[in-house]
Amino acid sequence: MLATGTLAAAVWIAAHVTASPAVHSGGLFVHLTSLVVGFGGVLMADSFVLRWAAGRLTLSETLWAVSRLHVPIWLGLAGLVASGCVLEPNLASAMTRTKLALVLVLTLNGIQACALNRRLKARGGAPLTPRLLAWGAATGLLSQLCWWGATVIGFLNARH
Repeated sequence: MLATGTLAAAVWIAAHVTASPAVHSGGLFVHLTSLVVGFGGVLMADSFVLRWAAGRLTLSETLWAVSRLHVPIWLGLAGLVASGCVLEPNLASAMTRTKLALVLVLTLNGIQACALNRRLKARGGAPLTPRLLAWGAATGLLSQLCWWGATVIGFLNARH
């Protein structure tokens, strides 16, 4: 509820704020920096998972590494949402609405990914069940689709 309310507040702020050119430029810098930090963290986390799947890391090592990346991922996402408030998004655009929906799904997926990480850690060395493997795969796939989708839409919107 808090995440959804925060995103709704950000959309309301974006609809009611007119940024000066200097604030817009600063917001764009923060937006791009936050993308690097947040999405970069996601890509790093996924690289650890792929290394685990290839047998190059243990599950314990993978979960430890991924859990350390939660902070930069969440900071990046928060920075994207906050800076997006001053970038004067066209809220009437279907692409912008799609991007906002992707950010909402991404946020909710991130919350449940933290729960998945805790559940996996609690299992200790027990083998993963097919259900947990499917849950992890779906979480990663959804994350990638949302991050890449929002990034592509942001790129396309910036060109207009």
